[in-house]
Parts: sequence; C-alpha cells; structure tokens
Amino acid sequence: MKFRIVFLGQHEDPAGDLAARETGAADPITGSPARYAHRGTEMVRRDQRANGRVTYTPIANFQARIVSDIIRDDGSQPQREFGVEAELGGRRLGFAMPAAEFGRMGWVLDRLGPEAIVYPGQQQHVRAAMQSLSAAIPREHIFAHLGWRRHGAQWVYLHAGGALGAAGPLEGLQVQLPAPMQNYQLRPPSDREERIRAVRASLHLLTTAPNRVSFPLLAGVYRAALGATRFSLFLSGPSGVFKTALATLAQQHFGAAMDANGLPANFASTANALERLAFSAKDALLVVDDFAPSGGAGDGELQQVTERLFRSVGNLQGRSRLGPDGRLGMATPPRALVLGTGEQVPPGQSIRARLLIVEVGAGDVDVAALSQCQSSGQQGLLAGAMGAFVIWLAGHYQEVTERQQKRALEIRSHGPGGAGHARTPSAVAELMRRVTSTARHVVAQALAAYPVAG
Repeated sequence: MKFRIVFLGQHEDPAGDLAARETGAADPITGSPARYAHRGTEMVRRDQRANGRVTYTPIANFQARIVSDIIRDDGSQPQREFGVEAELGGRRLGFAMPAAEFGRMGWVLDRLGPEAIVYPGQQQHVRAAMQSLSAAIPREHIFAHLGWRRHGAQWVYLHAGGALGAAGPLEGLQVQLPAPMQNYQLRPPSDREERIRAVRASLHLLTTAPNRVSFPLLAGVYRAALGATRFSLFLSGPSGVFKTALATLAQQHFGAAMDANGLPANFASTANALERLAFSAKDALLVVDDFAPSGGAGDGELQQVTERLFRSVGNLQGRSRLGPDGRLGMATPPRALVLGTGEQVPPGQSIRARLLIVEVGAGDVDVAALSQCQSSGQQGLLAGAMGAFVIWLAGHYQEVTERQQKRALEIRSHGPGGAGHARTPSAVAELMRRVTSTARHVVAQALAAYPVAG
C-alpha cells in the first residue's frame, strides 16, 4: 500500500510572483518586506527559510485593518477604541471596538459572521497582521459627556451638537453621547434680537405657576449649568396638574426635541441606567419622570431605584463595581442636576432630605402661559436662552463658579435655624444664588446691553 502526504497551508514562491503582489509595508531598518501581507482576499504570514526561499502561510480568509485610534473621553477615565475596516466575500464592513476586545480576538465571528475564518493557531498572527498592515493610524478624541471642559486656555461647554465657547460654536471637537441623550442640543441665537427673544421666552416660565413653583424650577435650570449639586428637585402633585409639562419646559432649555414624549429618563429605567445618565449629563438638567408606585409587587424595586438615584446625588458618590477582569472599576458619580416628578414623594426621611420638594396643586398652572412656553420650547427659544447663557458663562466660568460658592454659603448662614432638615438651607441657597445671578447676568446681557422697544 502506498501513501501520499500532502501539506496544506504553506506555499513557496520560487519565482517571486507572490512577493511582487505583497502589499505590506517595508521594514524601515532592513528594507525587506514586512512579515505579513495581503494576498488576494486573504491575509498571509511571510517566512523566509535558511535557503532563501520565501513561504506564505494563510492566517485568515479575510482582510482587515485598523483605520482609527479613538480615545473616548467621559471626563473620568478615557477608554481606547479601534475603528476597524474589514473585507470578506466582496463585502466591506466598518465597526469600532474596545482595545481590550481587539487584543483578545474573540470579536471575529461576532462582527464578521460565520464566513470569517481565522486558521488554526493563527489568532495572534491575525492581530499582529492587522496592526502591521494598517500603516499610519489617525487618532480621534471623542467626548462622551455633556458640560464644561478645558480646551486649551478656554472653557467650553459640550453638548450633542458640538461645543460652545466664549466666541460661540467651536469647530473640531467631537461629541458622541448615549442614545437617550442625543437631543441635548443647545441653539445659540444667531443675532441680538433672537437672543432677546430667547431670554424673554425663558423668563416667561415664571408666569406659568406661583412663585413657590416657578422660581425654584427656573433657578434649577440655570444652576444645572454650573456643575454637580448635592440635592435634587422633585415636582410632586396629583395626576393632571401639569407636573410633567412644567418639567418638560425646564428640560427643553437643553434641547428643543426633549418634549413630553422625548424626556431622557423615567423611573421605569434600571438603577444602573439612571446612574450612567446622571453621570454623562454633566452640568445639565436631567428630568426623571413619573414616580408612581402602584401598590403592587414592583414597588419595592421602584423604591430601590429611586433611593439609589437620589442618595447618590446627595452624596456625590457613584457605586463602585468590579470589572470582568476582577479589577475595581471607576465609580460614576452623578454630575447632573436631577429633576424628578411624581404623584407621591419618595418615602424615607433620608431620601426626602436630599430633595427640594416643589408641590404643584390643582389650578396652580396657568394653562395659557403654559401653552405659550410650550410653543417657545418647540421653536428652540428655550434652548437658545441656555445657549446664550453658556456662551456668556464660558468667558467668566472660573469667576462665576467661585462667586457662586461663596454667595451660597452666605445665604445658607441666614437659613432658618431648626426648621426642616439640615440639608435644606444648602439647596435653597444654591437656587437663590442662581435666581439673582440669572437676573443680573443673563437678563442684563441680553436686554440691557441690547435694548428693544417694549
């Protein structure tokens, strides 16, 4: 009986034809071809034998390369991602993945499908081939949060539409946010008259309800743009008193599309989801709508979600957790001013102490004024007022925040002794300072500097 042994997987290239079709870059020191190459629709490993002959070993039946090195910056712990482009079966696919996932190489079937084959024993050769055949890889810095950041010597405010500085919109800064936050888009007024209209529309919110309701609400809107707080606002009242409508007007200062059907969060979300949103919505208002216990079995979970959210805001602490590798991950403390709504106030003295509760009763809301404000919100005037405010604030950020803290302490020292919880004077002081600051700075900038008839 005769046997014939056939070796598969390596190919000699005595004529040099395969080397001529090699697309890998040359070694910068020796000038010899790179160890990896593209051949037809495959990636191959190139090995030179002692006798000078070159063999090529297929390592994958597809071609892939890294096309971008992405730093995704959430303001806490930047994460590196790779943008990858692959060709398989005549199809070209593009996607991004965390750098750690790329290194493990478990992504091939998930991203490319069952047709993609990494040949046995070649997994790390595929990784090395992709890196060596990618040539110069451009780097991108993408911000993954809202709010203030230093950009060179100036402060800029990030939103879903880009960034705003003291001179207006800035070019060249990329912002990518989670899906629920895509509508956080400020609309800086294009001229003086539009700025005046926008600020007047924002101030008109004060006419929609009694001062005890409208003043804390509008003050909270502008206080949100100055950084994290140790309290949350909560609009409480029975169904049908326009709680959500008022909260929507507040939210639309940060984006016209966040109407009653487009609010970024509600209490039906998981605690982890709300924690992440409150972290990403840095220096912005985050409405969490509809705390409505039903008296059923789900109330326990609802209470846990609510308690965790408001406690983390009050303590400015996120929940630490272990990653898949057993390492302690970075906590994500809330950086937004949270505005909750509900028919009931969340129970528990400790939680209520972290809330500034604003009660809305039947007949409190002026429906005509509310309708006018809703029209302004849909037109983007409220988001225009906030856009004008942060542009002004960008040129005075350090000064204003320092003055804010000092004045809040002064107001707090005159708070009611022994009345209510010890945390309450701090929350009231923060909002009182914001009301006077808004009146003096925003209104003065928009109206006094550019007066118009009426």
